[in-house]
Amino acid sequence: MIARFGAACARWAERNLPRPFVFALLINGAVLAAGLVWWPRSGRLAGVLDAWFAGFWSRPLLAFAFQMALILITGFVVADAPAVRRALARVGGAWRTPREAVALAAASGLVLSFVHWGLGLVGGGLVAREIGREAARRGRPVPYPLVVAATYAGFLVWHNGLSGSAPLAVAQPDHPFVSIAGAIPLSETIFSPFNLALSAALSAAVLVAAVAMAGRAPCPEPRPEPPGPPSGEAVGPPRGGLGPALERMRLITALVTVPAALWVLLRLVPGVWSGTRSVDLDTILFLFLMGGFALHGTPARAAEAFANGTRPAAGILLQFPLYFAALGVLRGAGLVERLATAGVAAAGWLAAHGLPARWAFQTLTFLSAAVVNLAIPSGGGQWALQGEVVLRAAADPAAGVATGRAVIAFACGDAWTNMLQPFWALALLSITGTRAREIMGYTIAIMIVVLPVYLAAFFF
Repeated sequence: MIARFGAACARWAERNLPRPFVFALLINGAVLAAGLVWWPRSGRLAGVLDAWFAGFWSRPLLAFAFQMALILITGFVVADAPAVRRALARVGGAWRTPREAVALAAASGLVLSFVHWGLGLVGGGLVAREIGREAARRGRPVPYPLVVAATYAGFLVWHNGLSGSAPLAVAQPDHPFVSIAGAIPLSETIFSPFNLALSAALSAAVLVAAVAMAGRAPCPEPRPEPPGPPSGEAVGPPRGGLGPALERMRLITALVTVPAALWVLLRLVPGVWSGTRSVDLDTILFLFLMGGFALHGTPARAAEAFANGTRPAAGILLQFPLYFAALGVLRGAGLVERLATAGVAAAGWLAAHGLPARWAFQTLTFLSAAVVNLAIPSGGGQWALQGEVVLRAAADPAAGVATGRAVIAFACGDAWTNMLQPFWALALLSITGTRAREIMGYTIAIMIVVLPVYLAAFFF
């Protein structure tokens, strides 16, 4: 049944889904129309258009977009290092049947996405591409669009993982909502038994669904290599002279990687330095940036890998300003807060009619985050808008939910509808040479299959 459903979704998506940029434009049109209806003050048209324009150039959000692009690029730089590429190539060849190829792609996406969302998209994409290459070498076709979709399905666990925006944000002692809930340690979010068990259950469901769909997915002939320069290697013969010689010296890279290693030792290892720093988005980004430099060794290789990584990040730089513009209208019209507040009220109504209050609150927090994510596909940006409402509601004893659990429910909803919103697949599509409409049918099917896992988990 899962196989037939996935095949039907894939056929529908291939015929009907446009490219992600079209989604960004359509969402802006819809949000502008909604803003004109709900704008709370006088000067409606001017107010909506001013909020839309201001959203494009919001300095904090543009800085956040740069962080997101840089995380994706640094994930590419790490995944493209020669030692890592060799390891990924070995992983990509470790299959014998098309079903095993799909299972391998899903497992790689799940593990890498939990470690780091940028590594999941880029490293998972390289594994999927290697599976396609291996299929061509063996002359044995695999359901390549499903392989790519299974890799992207690993993104379901990114916000539950080590680079989850909301859990990392609330772990900081000075996060914006600290007056409501205080700093929430990672032991109550990412490393809580509930989150680890839920992530394991989601992973199992993704694997089962992806392998089941492999039975009916078509296996086209291997396609040509995606366009782009070779990765991580200099193009052309080595040049002579002092400048090129410096570019090939590992000692030059060590001028920044050695101090970085010392900083990690002094600030991140407990007991070594009294001023131990909490792990946040900047820390994760710094570790991957310096780790990428160290893995490539020479300045020339690191710079070229960084340049190659900017291609997958082009979608972020093109579309994020459009989403920020929509965010400006949503914020100005109070629409996001209306949606989140309505969800909390609905949870109270469900609890009054016999459903467990904790289940109702978590489920509606999950669903509200899922809906808003379709318009704002940014976990960090979305938390900035919804976080206060979620934490204030969770602080109410009637909700029956610890604040850490509320953050995880939000994170799950944000990640869940990424299977329907193709924005974050842009890097993966660029690496694998596929189109959104080729994979979205499969990801929509997986999205529906895993929904009962979330709903069951919120009972516990």
